[in-house]
Amino acid sequence: MNNVSLKQIRKSKGYTQKELAKLLGISDSTLAHYETGIRKITLEMFLKILEACQLEIKLEAKKNK
Repeated sequence: MNNVSLKQIRKSKGYTQKELAKLLGISDSTLAHYETGIRKITLEMFLKILEACQLEIKLEAKKNK
């Protein structure tokens, strides 16, 4: 997430842990574990977070020199 934490993203979107967790279909304690790094975010959950927070990712290929 380009050195931006999940907590920063959540707060910038105006969500509490409880609100975002409900949107994601997980407990607020699970979300807290994602935010603190106790638990690793799966690709599926990463995509759900992007959708819930209305975010996009941009992939770029590195150019060979």
